[in-house]
Amino acid sequence: MRPHLAVLALLAASLVTSAAFAAQDKVNVTFESFSASGVTGQATLDPMPNGEVQIHAAIRGLQPGVEYVALIYDQSLACGDGTSSFTIVQFEANRAGVATWNERVAKTLPEIESIGLRVLSTNALVSCATVQ
Repeated sequence: MRPHLAVLALLAASLVTSAAFAAQDKVNVTFESFSASGVTGQATLDPMPNGEVQIHAAIRGLQPGVEYVALIYDQSLACGDGTSSFTIVQFEANRAGVATWNERVAKTLPEIESIGLRVLSTNALVSCATVQ
C-alpha cells in the first residue's frame, strides 16, 4: 500500500509544480494614454497549452457609449501604423467609462509585441500597451 501513496504524492507534487510554472508564464502589461486621451488600464496575457493566448483587460478613461477595438501588433512596440495587426475584440465602454474583456486569440505570446486600443469610427489610437 505504501507504493500507492508514493505515486499519489508524486502526482500531487507534479500538479503543484506545473501550476507554478504556468503562473510564471503570464505577462502583465499596462496601457498608457496616447495623445492625452486619458485611456489607461492593465491586461494579463496567459499563454494556453494549445498555443493560443488568453487576454484579460480592464480599461478606464473611455468615453461612455463609444465603440473601441483592441488590436495586436506583431511588428511594433508602439502600436504603430503600417504594422501587421490582428483584432482581439470590439467593445463599448459602460457609463463610467470602463470596459473589461476576456478573449482568447490564435497567437503565441512571442507574436504579440503590443496591444493598441482605437476608436472604431475614426481609427484614432487612444492607448497602447507594450508586451515584453
